[in-house]
Amino acid sequence: MYKDNIVQDFSDEAWLAFHQGEINDDDDFYNFKHEWIDNKVIYTYEARKICDKLDYDVFQEHDVFGKAENYSQAGFCALYDLLDEDDDVVRWNEMEEVLNEAMENEEA
Repeated sequence: MYKDNIVQDFSDEAWLAFHQGEINDDDDFYNFKHEWIDNKVIYTYEARKICDKLDYDVFQEHDVFGKAENYSQAGFCALYDLLDEDDDVVRWNEMEEVLNEAMENEEA
């Protein structure tokens, strides 16, 4: 349930940012995702809770970011992996499809 809530929160906030014009391309989406994760792991208490709830091994070597030096970094890795691997999380290509459909409708 915790994972589903995180995925839903991220997806909802990403779609909102997209519709408000804050996400316009793949780079914007990437930056939004990283800022969103950063905001979730600012406080050690929250980062530790994320690691616990997502059953993330804080001592493991992450493929992209290396070994975490603190709970905030470990929490970042845990959220990054969740959002990268979950099938229900929104992706840029889904947003791009909406943009393309809107452009096609304007041309018609």
